[in-house]
Amino acid sequence: MNNKNTHSLRISFLGLIIGFMFSCSFEKEKKQEIVEDEYDLEEEEMQLLEIGIQQLQPWVSHWKSKESSFTPSDFTLDKKLAFDQLEWPEENFIDENSPFFPYLLSHPEGKGVVDIYSYKIVFPEQGGPFLNPDSEVIYFKNDGMRERLLFIGPSGGFEDAVWVTPEYLMVSGFFEEDEGITPKLWLIDVENSMHLIFKHPIYTTNYSKDGFLKSKLKKIDF
Repeated sequence: MNNKNTHSLRISFLGLIIGFMFSCSFEKEKKQEIVEDEYDLEEEEMQLLEIGIQQLQPWVSHWKSKESSFTPSDFTLDKKLAFDQLEWPEENFIDENSPFFPYLLSHPEGKGVVDIYSYKIVFPEQGGPFLNPDSEVIYFKNDGMRERLLFIGPSGGFEDAVWVTPEYLMVSGFFEEDEGITPKLWLIDVENSMHLIFKHPIYTTNYSKDGFLKSKLKKIDF
């Protein structure tokens, strides 16, 4: 092989090495950016969690009264789940004459209201109200659409809720597992249809499923 060809091969080989090193460096920087983005997102989620809990003090106090070792800072992120947007045309039927009207949660920017109680509490034609075994969180949007944000069967319940930001709604409640009943928090990214579910290490077998509802909904005669 002549010197010219040998020189060309050396240049090509050197180019491959440089390209490989650049590619590795780029991938390393890319991975670092992804890790940093995930870290920032996790920090944001924890900040939203703390802000939401601060606005749910009656619910926190209720759990503390039932379980003295209950500490809000023990909540940790359990799952992050995307959900299918389920909505249909329906105007808000809860007017000023409804017992649920005082408990509607108005969107911070006036985009609608959230109702977490009207599905749970049923008013029969005769007798007093009773509790539906299932629970639902509904968002009545100001464009005339009704969206279901959360639904749970008899194994759990939604007790309180608050808008943390215009994009995030926090719902507090409980879930019954084999070990007992445990408090739960659902942080709903309304804009992107995402659930962030927070779990707590406390379990109890001495918790009334309707206790918080009856203490908060004072305008409803149970």
